[in-house]
Amino acid sequence: MSIAALLAEHGSPLWLADVDRARERLGGLRAAWRAVWAGGDGVEIGYSYKTNRTTAFLRAFADDDAGAEVVCAAEYALARDVVGVEGSRIIVNGPAKPDALLGRAAADGALVIADSAPELERLALAGVARAGLRVGLPGPEGTPSRFGIPPADVVAAGGLARDLGLKLEVLHVHLVSTDFTARLGAEDTGTLAASVRVGWAKAPAVHAQAASILAGLAGELGVGAIDIGGGIPAAPSAAADAHAAAVAGALRTAGFAGRLMLEPGRALVADAVDLACTVVAAKTLADGSACAVLDAGTDLVPGALWAWPRLEALHPRAGNTPTLVAGPLCLNIDVVAPAAALGELAAGDVLIAREVGAYQQVQSTQFGDLRPAVVAREGGTWRLARRREELSDLIICDREEPSWSA
Repeated sequence: MSIAALLAEHGSPLWLADVDRARERLGGLRAAWRAVWAGGDGVEIGYSYKTNRTTAFLRAFADDDAGAEVVCAAEYALARDVVGVEGSRIIVNGPAKPDALLGRAAADGALVIADSAPELERLALAGVARAGLRVGLPGPEGTPSRFGIPPADVVAAGGLARDLGLKLEVLHVHLVSTDFTARLGAEDTGTLAASVRVGWAKAPAVHAQAASILAGLAGELGVGAIDIGGGIPAAPSAAADAHAAAVAGALRTAGFAGRLMLEPGRALVADAVDLACTVVAAKTLADGSACAVLDAGTDLVPGALWAWPRLEALHPRAGNTPTLVAGPLCLNIDVVAPAAALGELAAGDVLIAREVGAYQQVQSTQFGDLRPAVVAREGGTWRLARRREELSDLIICDREEPSWSA
């Protein structure tokens, strides 16, 4: 079914979620890492729910034997209640874990990763049995991570975990892909958008060094599993093979032979989602430059605030005039491309924002118009995976309060 036909049936803009592609990415990644690592129980994969929560993806990954890595109560409920992931296959992560989430994770036998030493006491009080420690390694700019426990304090935290009766199962790290170009608090930090840097995928040496550090700590604590989180390249690819080999080599050199865990997000869904949208107006600005207005903007692709999406015209026209491509919001900063070379654009033209599967849908907002439908490609066939929002969705949580007087 063509994109034009999908738009005619489901409206514009429209999310195009390729479940077949995501399954291929999962299979390729699993093969790449299992080819170089068979220690312990081999390689275990838990998909990072925060990256994209389209249920068609979540169900497909669960069907293909991936666990779930969640960072909030809503994601836990999606994994457990909607998708049906077994509690033992859920990894609970994140810097803020409500008591109710810890209680539920304890009852289900989920693995809970402590973000700090004091949090271990909360895990024990909630009855959590399976615990891990997140090791806080520096971000890509070398600044201390606000997540996890400093490496120098990990052994002491491991001792505390065992004193509290927790089973210390894994040492975890997630090398952040999004960081700041300057240390927060510095005079030259600037605004948030101007300071954000996205660095994915990591270089093999970066993850290999992290793996070596965790392997050394695991040896001191007698921990049999290492979780290197996400930030790994998509597979199949030479980059993924090189990355897996580098990490496996570092673990062996450090004397680690246990279980290896991964929490991919971008590697599975980044190129599995496109956004189809339509030019609603084309005009010439006062300085003579060209401008095209779309029916989708930073409300749907908020990542455009720090990295421009790759735009393609479904049916390109001749011409190479740079065009300012703006969204539909009544905001001057609603821009998705400052000078796109897409040929001459006219109202009705369809543009595709390519490879926007990571963090765009989950961070989209209801600022502006109703959010679009999602169609999913599975088994080579497109189907409606999520209907377009309706007005009732905007007010479903509202309550009419009776009027009263003092």
